[in-house]
Amino acid sequence: MVKKLEISIRSLDLKEKFKDIHHVEIAEVNAFATNYSLLLNIWKTEEYKSLNQQVIVLNKLEIIAKYKFSKNLKWNCIHNLNNGFYLLGSKFSSLYSGAVLALFKENTIIASQLFAKGYATEIHTIQKDKEDSFLISGSWYQFLPCGSHDDYVPVQWQSQITIESSGFKDRDQASLKTIKSHIPDSDTESKNYYILEDYGISKYNKDDELIWNQGLGNVGHESLKPIHKIVPFFKTHNGKTVQDGVWFSGADFSEPLFGRVTGGGTILSFKNILIDFQEIYKIYTLIPGQDNNCLLIGETLIAGKGMGLFILYNHFTEGIWQQNIQYINFSENGLKFKIQDSPEFHNRYLQIKAICPQSERLEDLEEIIIFGNADHLRDRNNGFIWSVRINNAF
Repeated sequence: MVKKLEISIRSLDLKEKFKDIHHVEIAEVNAFATNYSLLLNIWKTEEYKSLNQQVIVLNKLEIIAKYKFSKNLKWNCIHNLNNGFYLLGSKFSSLYSGAVLALFKENTIIASQLFAKGYATEIHTIQKDKEDSFLISGSWYQFLPCGSHDDYVPVQWQSQITIESSGFKDRDQASLKTIKSHIPDSDTESKNYYILEDYGISKYNKDDELIWNQGLGNVGHESLKPIHKIVPFFKTHNGKTVQDGVWFSGADFSEPLFGRVTGGGTILSFKNILIDFQEIYKIYTLIPGQDNNCLLIGETLIAGKGMGLFILYNHFTEGIWQQNIQYINFSENGLKFKIQDSPEFHNRYLQIKAICPQSERLEDLEEIIIFGNADHLRDRNNGFIWSVRINNAF
């Protein structure tokens, strides 16, 4: 019998860190080393015009810095550069007729650039690209005349930017590019690697030549099953830890998707081991251990009743899956969490912004930091940070 998960939880209600406000919402989270930068929407009252934005920097659950700026722009995304420097991308601004990318040092703008690609241009994400460059992604709306009900269609755009002494230097991307996580094969001589792309998992050699691609659906039959995350699969071979393919998780329409692809390209679906947990709605994070051990973290949901979180430990031995699950449920009063052996739902809902495990290996895992916004009836968009401590030795 697999050991029961021993976990504890500590909460930080962001509203308690600000005086005389109505509520605080987490708009975006960006991790850098052991610090986390949060872009916050802060309402002093229920009225939208009372909205202000701030950036806070945390180490674990301690706020170590707060940065404020003017209300001229509604910021949409953040990328932390450390040492008090960070990038912000904005929504569309009628004042500037476009979206703004800005480099800040604490409370001060160092450089900025306007992007006006078309009607209602805005910036959605800022991602680290190659070396000292960043990939800026956004959208604008193209007008389509449709008689009495004219329409607007979103058009995606990207620019690659570098930060220079004179400001930003940007270059439009001719085709949309996706930042892909490369998972190297354990065979260091071959330098093969795995990436997630086009609703499937691909393996490439050191010359970027495709070895195989394994999709999880049939193109054109509306049965594509998008994968959200892949992590290495580790096993013991001749007394050494080696890698044999990857674990994956995703969404198969109404149920979660979970399994692995071997180094040779064989798909092994483990979705059936989740059958006994009908309340599991979405898997956000996989943390791999040795051989067939792994930890799944995600959301629970019963439509019309509420949401919560779960942590599920999977252990495969002697041909049998052994599992232990713990539920992180909302309490009946307020928006506090509690650890329980079974799910409970009290008409509370959750929007996860980020889940950040302290280690990418299960054997070293001690803490998981979860960022999200909690809702109950009209009490909406309440920003919380939860520290989940794992007390088991895997």
